[in-house]
Parts: sequence; structure tokens; C-alpha cells
Amino acid sequence: MIQIEMLNVKGQPVQGVRIVAPGGEGHPNMLVLLCKKGYIMCGYLNQGTAEAVKDAAAVVGGSTFDEILANPVKSVSPEAEALGVAVGMTGAEACEKLNA
Repeated sequence: MIQIEMLNVKGQPVQGVRIVAPGGEGHPNMLVLLCKKGYIMCGYLNQGTAEAVKDAAAVVGGSTFDEILANPVKSVSPEAEALGVAVGMTGAEACEKLNA
């Protein structure tokens, strides 16, 4: 099942996309937060591919949108880094940079 939810992150709209247990029962959800200039993705998705296609992307662990927003950024593509996203900032802080 695919769920789409509009979130308000620091006053800016962010589209949350959740694919519930894509690998079947007991598997984690796949999450993406879409911002104006890039996106935050859960660890289920591939950072190497994001870098290869020059996306502004960051990886944040979590199984809910709230967790993705609260947890620290684990890795950042060069394009996201150029926009001010850094390892260790929260997902919400990264969304703010990607929406600026």
C-alpha cells in the first residue's frame, strides 16, 4: 500500500510518501520526504544511486515520518551538502535546507 501525506516542516510543505512493508509482512516501511530541491530517504533506498544521478538527497533512519524528521542525517549526497545539509542534523533541519 502506498500512502501520501502532506507534512508541515518548519512552515514549509513536504510531501511524505510511505510504501508499507514493500518486502512483505515484517519488513520495514519505505519512506521518502519530498522537498523543493531534493529529498530525505530512509535507509531502504540507495544513496549511491542518488549520487550517480546527482540528486540532492540525505539518508535518515526511521520507520515513521516523525522518526525521519527527528532522527539524525546519516549520509548526504554532494548536491545536498552544497545546499547546507550535513550529517548529524535532524531530518527536519535537512528538510528546511532542501526547501530553502
